[in-house]
Amino acid sequence: KGNPAAKIKALDGSALVLNDPLNQIKTLLNGAANGAMPAWKQLSDTELAAVITFTKNHWGNKTGQVVQPSEVAAARK
Repeated sequence: KGNPAAKIKALDGSALVLNDPLNQIKTLLNGAANGAMPAWKQLSDTELAAVITFTKNHWGNKTGQVVQPSEVAAARK
């Protein structure tokens, strides 16, 4: 649900999570908010795809989307 006091946005119902997977992939690869959200490029394509797929289909998010490691690999280029 996030933490407004710490300025951490919720992933539950987030447009970033619910919409185009490429935006979430880029956020995880490059970070956001001037470093408040760190980049996670050190994770493998498979690990990042699993994390993104999890957030897209848990809590109140029921997108049915499955992100493939190949999508992450393509975004790295």
